[in-house]
Amino acid sequence: MRVDRLVIEAGENTFTLDLHPRLTVVAGMGSVERASLIGEIAGALGGSRSGVHLELQERSGRHLAVFRPPSGRHRLVDIDEVRDITAELGQTDGACDLLAHLGLDPVAAHRAMRFSSGDLATRSDRGKAVEVLAGLDQRRVWAAAEALRSAEGELASEAKALGSDPADAALIDLVEERHIAVERAAARFEATRKRTFFIGGASAIATLPGVYLADAAGLAFLAIAVLSVIASLVTRKQLLRASEAEEQALADAGAQSYLGFQLQRVNSLIGDDSSRRALMGVAGTRRSALAEWQQLAGDIPVEWALANREEIEAAARLRRGADALGSLSTPTGLPDDDTGGLSHAVITRLAEARALAGEGLPLLFDDPFHHLEPTVKLLLLELLGRSAGDPQIVFLTEDEDVTAWARLEAMAGEVSLIEPVPEHDRVEDTAIRL
Repeated sequence: MRVDRLVIEAGENTFTLDLHPRLTVVAGMGSVERASLIGEIAGALGGSRSGVHLELQERSGRHLAVFRPPSGRHRLVDIDEVRDITAELGQTDGACDLLAHLGLDPVAAHRAMRFSSGDLATRSDRGKAVEVLAGLDQRRVWAAAEALRSAEGELASEAKALGSDPADAALIDLVEERHIAVERAAARFEATRKRTFFIGGASAIATLPGVYLADAAGLAFLAIAVLSVIASLVTRKQLLRASEAEEQALADAGAQSYLGFQLQRVNSLIGDDSSRRALMGVAGTRRSALAEWQQLAGDIPVEWALANREEIEAAARLRRGADALGSLSTPTGLPDDDTGGLSHAVITRLAEARALAGEGLPLLFDDPFHHLEPTVKLLLLELLGRSAGDPQIVFLTEDEDVTAWARLEAMAGEVSLIEPVPEHDRVEDTAIRL
């Protein structure tokens, strides 16, 4: 549904606001004026505004007019057929409440139609997670996601067939991995310890003769001895860290030692070695798939990504358009890292307004971009200009950046700009157009 004209009776004056089917920018509107006009538009769609009339068009193409005289019966008229269809609303009180006819609560509808800077900030937080995935190579992202989901399915099936649980297989796999890391660290420590023992000992022995013959030589031998000790300490610390990691994994698995784990955990869960190897193979595949996914997406759950795949892919297409616009407007492309989240927040709100009550309602922008950098603001306005139409957008602002952008767009007819008329240019009349 879109509004073609809003007419407000105010005493002896009548204010008429003609709206563009896609995007109308109303400039020179302070916060009080914006709140008032948003209330009038939302109230005109409801039944709470006597003296406010509407001309509108349904998604089906039917043209309607709502007449709400200050006194007298309110009516809904089909303009094309020139007939009163008020009875079709099914409202006996004569309120002509279009929102109620669509099954919408007036307060909730007002909240859904208004989009402010606060809404932009709140919605951009979720948009950032979507943009992280949207900014990646989509083929690689979804290939990794599908691979992980497939590996988890195979792991669950294999574990179920063995009467175990996927979590048990993951624990077994983790313990095995940590134990191998300990063995490798121990081998490195032993090899380093042997080498540094001989090197450090020989250097220490050679230090005194070296000092006697030349101070520099003595210091060199002493440095070699110190470095040997440091190398030994470093490898020992690595061994301790690996051992602590193994102990933690064993504790998670309910065992106190690796041998006890093998006896108590593995043998109780898996009857034979071949079954154990099969489960370990599937768990290893799952672990590799998980590592690939985490390398791409960080801590974003793969289940969430797959559940929101359509939205992420739409955001990826939007981002490509944003990148193109950014490269045209600024040499460095997108101005900051938050732009993707902000863009997503706007597009998501447009989609919600488009689907509202199955008919869609106009989206009323309450100057949401005023606090943004000019380059970011321009990019969002360009995206908005390309996306407007379904739903219809009314952008109320006192931001000169928005007004300047709208002046240029109005030349092509894609946007309608309504600016306040200077006092000396006003003509006294019964109809004053904003």
